[in-house]
Amino acid sequence: MKKLITTLIGTIALGATLSAFAGPDWLAIEQARKNAHTQASKIEKATPEDKCAAKRLVLPLDHEPRAQTTPHLNRQRKEAFEAEMKACNEAAAKRGMTQSGDATHA
Repeated sequence: MKKLITTLIGTIALGATLSAFAGPDWLAIEQARKNAHTQASKIEKATPEDKCAAKRLVLPLDHEPRAQTTPHLNRQRKEAFEAEMKACNEAAAKRGMTQSGDATHA
């Protein structure tokens, strides 16, 4: 009886640990690589307007006991980001006018 219980417990333990020995999901890995390649090619082909629109402002936590920054620094970061976005949009608009102007004169 003691051997039977030990054998059953060993079999159950072995069955529970088999999933730990499973290999990587190669299909998922290859799909992620294709998606990353597609995303990279989209970024390369993106217009300046699209590149400006793709930027996002992410601020570190500035409250609670584990604050990573201060509200003043976050305000400065926000103002700098807004200035950068304004410059980016102006440059994109200027490029858009230049490209359309070149097309009409050609």
